[in-house]
Order: sequence, then C-alpha cells, then structure tokens
Amino acid sequence: MKRILGLDLGTNSIGWALIEILNDGTKRIIKLGSRIIPMGQNELSDFGKGVINSATAARTGFRGTRRLYQRDNLRRERLHRVLNILGYLPEHYSKSIDFDKRFGQFKKETEPKLAYRQDEEGKFHFIFQESFNEMIDEFKAYG
Repeated sequence: MKRILGLDLGTNSIGWALIEILNDGTKRIIKLGSRIIPMGQNELSDFGKGVINSATAARTGFRGTRRLYQRDNLRRERLHRVLNILGYLPEHYSKSIDFDKRFGQFKKETEPKLAYRQDEEGKFHFIFQESFNEMIDEFKAYG
C-alpha cells in the first residue's frame, strides 16, 4: 500500500488530494480539498481589467525597499569602520559612533553633522570655514 499527496498550487488557490494505491494496483481517493485565497472587490475588478497586481506583489516591493535600506546602512557602517582605522574621521564625528558593540553604527539618539561641530553652548560651527572663505575670495577676484 502506498499513499501519495498531490498538491496544486495556483495563484489564488491551493488544491490537494490524498490518494492510496493498493497492492493490486487499484487507486482510491482518501481525501481531497482546496483552499481559495480570498480576493477583495478591488482586486477582483482590477483582475477583470487585466491588471495582475496582487497583495503579494506589494509585499515583494516593500521587501525590496527594506533590503536596499539595510544594504545602504551596512555600507555606511563599513565605511565608518574603515575610515576610523585610517584615522580619517573628524574627532567630533567619531565620538558619536559606536565602534565597540554596534560596529560602526551611530550611538543611540545621535547622528552628527559631518561638516559641523558643536561647541559647549550647543552652537554649530562649519569646520571648513577658512577654505570656504578662500574660495569666496577667489570667486570675487576672478569673477
């Protein structure tokens, strides 16, 4: 005696059947059934118009966006670690990054401005102000 489970996986339904094959070669259906995945009225009307965009397609899109966001964050964390090893990060910026436990991620509730440092009074100062002033002077001199 042998039992076979047959599955039919469709886009909006799942069908199944359990079949038993006896030693003499006869077959009999033990049980069968189907599960129809319900579609809302909006999905049905869109399907009737030829638009095949299901809820799973929307979830797939969200998952893709989430992956891109996670990969972007991972690249930034790796860049932080490499620049820290090379000593290229400004001191005020590297103080707000956790290199011990969270490996390149910003510490909780902090995300500093790279080109600005904050003084004791809480005011922000542009780090490259001298270079900026030189550039302005050259623009004035040469038009």
